[in-house]
Amino acid sequence: MTINVGRGIIESRILPSRRITMFFDQIKEIDGNLKDLRDHLKTIGQGVDVHFDQLDDIAAHIIALEAILLQVIKKVDIDAEAAKEWVRDNTVESTGKEEGSVKAQAVLKDLLN
Repeated sequence: MTINVGRGIIESRILPSRRITMFFDQIKEIDGNLKDLRDHLKTIGQGVDVHFDQLDDIAAHIIALEAILLQVIKKVDIDAEAAKEWVRDNTVESTGKEEGSVKAQAVLKDLLN
């Protein structure tokens, strides 16, 4: 190792045993970091599981509502153009697109067919 001090240079040699100690200290630090990372990944995985369960609940509710809605649509005349316009008007701001949500319009088309 070389240390600059003003105009002079001081050279010192690190003893081999000190280098080995530093190496093992670094290995211990890396090991600790890997264990922390493992713990963080477990926590993230648990959070993902919770969100997946919540999404599954939402999907189940949507499927049930769609089943009911399809039965209602069979008995009631639906103005498809008015429904499309409603989707467009109510999604134009959130999508930033003049035509509104393309996905919502596709779902509407699927429900009406």
